[in-house]
Amino acid sequence: MKILGFNPSHHSSTCIVNNGEIEYFIQEERINKMKYVSFPMESFIDLLKNRTPDVVCLACASISFPLCNQSDESLWHVITDIYLKKNYEFFDFSFSHDQKKKPNEGGFHHIAHASSAFYNSGFKEALCLVADGLGSIILNSGTETETLFKFSYPSFFEILHKKLYNNSFPKHIPEALPDNMTITTKINLSRVYETVTMYLGFSRNDAGKTMGLSSYGKYNENIPNFLDKEGDGDPNVIIVDSDRKGEYEIEKNYQCTFIDKEKNPYLKNQDATKWHHNKSNITDLEKDVAWKVQDETQKRVGDIIEKGIKETGLKQVCCSGGYFLNCVANYYLVKRFPDIDFYFDPIANDAGTAMGIAQLFYYHKTRDTTIRPLKSLYLGPKYSKKELLQGIKNYTNI
Repeated sequence: MKILGFNPSHHSSTCIVNNGEIEYFIQEERINKMKYVSFPMESFIDLLKNRTPDVVCLACASISFPLCNQSDESLWHVITDIYLKKNYEFFDFSFSHDQKKKPNEGGFHHIAHASSAFYNSGFKEALCLVADGLGSIILNSGTETETLFKFSYPSFFEILHKKLYNNSFPKHIPEALPDNMTITTKINLSRVYETVTMYLGFSRNDAGKTMGLSSYGKYNENIPNFLDKEGDGDPNVIIVDSDRKGEYEIEKNYQCTFIDKEKNPYLKNQDATKWHHNKSNITDLEKDVAWKVQDETQKRVGDIIEKGIKETGLKQVCCSGGYFLNCVANYYLVKRFPDIDFYFDPIANDAGTAMGIAQLFYYHKTRDTTIRPLKSLYLGPKYSKKELLQGIKNYTNI
C-alpha cells in the first residue's frame, strides 16, 4: 500500500510511505527554490511521475495558513483532475486515538507533528511534546499551541494535556472543557519567541538568528520576563494589536504581536538596519533580549516535559513542532534530563507533517507494530552519476 501524505501550508511538502517505509519525501522549496512556499504543486508533479499512490492523506494546515486561498484552490483542481488519474481514497483523520475511533475534537495538526517524531524515533512508546505557533482549531473554541501526548504502537495516543489559544479566533467556549485542555487569551511561548525575533528586525521564520544571537547575551535585570507564571506571553510585555498590522515591513506582522515599549521603555531599541549590516553597531540590549527569550522559553519547555515524565514514568521523549528547530534549547533539555532518551524531529517544522500523517494512516490501517527508525534524510529525488556530472558541467559553464 502506497500512501501519499502532503502538507499544503507553509513549508509545503509531499511524502510517499510504501508498506510502512518512507520511500520519498521532498519539501516544495527544494524544487521551486521559493522559501516557505505554500501548496506543493511542483513536488506533486515530480512525485507522481513514477509513483502511483493508493491513498492520499492531507496533513491539516496550521490555522495561520488556511488550506486554500483562491490560487491554491485552482492548483488543487489541477492536481485532482489531471495528475490523480484514479479514484483514490482520501483520508480524513477523524478519530482521536486507537481503534475506538472517537472524535478528534476538531483537528490533527499536532497529531501529525507527533506522529512524524514518534514513528521515526525508534521508540516503542514515548511522550511526544508538540510546541509551535498555532495548530488546528479544537472544539471550535481555540487553536492548539502546546500538546503533550503519550504515544505507542500501532496508533495509540493519549492527549495528556493540550493548551489552546482563543484570542485571534473568538469562538464559543464550552462550559466545561475536557480535563486535559486549557484555554488562554495570551500568546504562547513559540509566538513570544517569534515576537522577539521580529522586534530584533528579523522575519518570524528567522528565529534561528535570535537563537544564535542569544549566545552573546547574558542576564540583564532591566529586561522584564517575557513569560508569565503560566508560561504564556506576559500581557504587560507582549501585546496583541491588530491596528498595527503591517508595522514590521519585513514580515507584515501577520500575528499583530509586539513588545510594549511604552510600558517597558528600557526595551526601546534602535533601528535594526544599523546593526544588521554593521555588527559594530550592535548593543548589549539586542544580545541580552535574545538571551532572555531563549532562557525563558527553553526552561518552560523543560517544565512541561518534567511534568509529563512524572505523570507517566516514561523515559523516552519525542519533540516536534517549530520550536524544536531550536538546537540550543534541545541541548539544554538533554543536559537537564541526563536519564531521558530524546528524539528531536529533524523536520520539526510543518514540512514533517506530510510524513507524519502518512505514517499514522499506515499504522492505524494495518495495525502493524514494526518499528522503523529514520536512518537517513536523503529521501528526495535520486540522480545518476551521469546526471550529476552534467549538472556540475552546466554550473561550471555559467
